[in-house]
Formats: sequence, structure tokens, C-alpha cells
Amino acid sequence: MTAKQTNDIKKQKGDFWSRPGAAAVYERGVSSVSPFIQIKNEVERTLVLRHAKGYILDAGTGTGRFAIPLAKVTGNSVVAFDYSDEMLQLNRQLSRAEGVDSIRYLQGDVEHLPFEKDHFDSVVSVTVVRHFPQWRAILKEYIRVTKPGGKIVFEMCSGDHIEAANRVVARFGAKYSKDGFLSYEAEVRFDELREWLDANGVDLLERHTYDFLNNNCFLKIATFNQLGYRVLLKAIKLALTPKPLYRLAAWLELTMLSRLPPVYSYNYMVIGRKR
Repeated sequence: MTAKQTNDIKKQKGDFWSRPGAAAVYERGVSSVSPFIQIKNEVERTLVLRHAKGYILDAGTGTGRFAIPLAKVTGNSVVAFDYSDEMLQLNRQLSRAEGVDSIRYLQGDVEHLPFEKDHFDSVVSVTVVRHFPQWRAILKEYIRVTKPGGKIVFEMCSGDHIEAANRVVARFGAKYSKDGFLSYEAEVRFDELREWLDANGVDLLERHTYDFLNNNCFLKIATFNQLGYRVLLKAIKLALTPKPLYRLAAWLELTMLSRLPPVYSYNYMVIGRKR
């Protein structure tokens, strides 16, 4: 991919999510009552709250699904950072509705953070890094602004999962996408990411495979076609709709399924510590 293509994807995604009304659409999506979204949210929120402490940067904060609960924890101080001013405005509204008024909001580019070196105790960035070809440059910024000993929490689209599925049926992933910038995701193998983090001064503490029901390529293969896939997802959603059941599913992901290799799911979460 050329430098121009890389920058175009970043700009097009930024413009798309900064358009009028996009923040409300985003918020409806991440707060959906779908059990698949609820399970994903529960797992991500649990891991973020478990590891991010102190002075925290929520990079690519969106409408605040992590900034707000992090700010509620005694001893935490949160900076919510996003490219879209409209996202930040809705973030403020939702924060106030939750009784949170301590978050600092800043608009800008995650690839060029306006902070000095070794500034934060923790950096959180969920559903951000994976969306850009220049994920290395973005992670370098996160590493730069994290204090030695501080934690970096983020997730990636599993290149292991995509590659394994394509060995069966070659139709998955960004290079098979038909809608360009909007669906682009960096498909990064876990071993590649671990080696890159080590070379850039970050020790891997934990890796969690999760979100087994959203965009799982093996489910798509097993159901042969789009109709079969939609029918299966609807059946699973109905089965998991009761809150106790999707909470149980989230618990299973956190305690057992997260130990599986990244080949089994589209997403994996990484917790690293800066040396």
C-alpha cells in the first residue's frame, strides 16, 4: 500500500465519522441491546478497568464508553481524545448525564498526539488502532506518551483468524473488501504484533482472544451463504437475549475462551507495559 493510499484511508475514515450526525449513529451502535454487542462491551470494559489506572489517555474515545467508567474510579484522571469534535460534544453530554464532570476533552489526531514524552500512566485505545494501515505509527505515539512502567491497552483484528479462514475460502479481510476505506482493518498476526511491541520497548503482559460472535469467518464458512449466516446469527441472538445468558457468555470469554489462540476469533485484546 502506498503512502497516499494509507493517508487517504485515514482521512476518509476521519471525515466519515466527523460528518454531522455520525456521533449519534456511533453511540446507538456501541450501546445496542444486541447480546453480541453487550458481550463485547462487557469483556472490553472489564479488561480496560482492570488495567488502566492513574492518569489515563483514552485515545479515540468516541462517545466515552471507556472514558466515563474510568473517570468514575477513585484516583483516576482521564483525558478523552478524538478526531471528531461532535464525538467529544456527545461524550460531554453523556458524561454529565452520568454525573461525571472531571474528564478533560481534546480534539486531534492519534498519530500526532499533543502531549510530551512519558506523560500518562495508562493509554487506552479500543476500536481505533485496527482501523488504520499506519497502526505502527499510532502505537509509537501511544508508547511515546506512556510513562515507563505504564500500561497500554488496545485491540487488533486478528490476522491469524483471517489467514486461517482464507486457507479454506479466499474471501475474507481487507483485500477482499468491496467498500474501500470504510471496512478497512489492519489484519495483524499476534506473533508479528508481539515482536513489534518488544522491539519498540513494550513487554506483553496479556493477550485475550474475544468477541467470538461478531464477524467470525468460521461461522460464515460453516453456513455456506449469507442467508444461512443471518439465520444462525438470529438464532444465537435469540438464545442469548436474556441478560443472565449474555452475562454468562461474557464471563466464559473472560475466564476461559480468552485463552484460545487468536485464530479462533476476529478480535484480540493486548495489554502491554512500557519498559
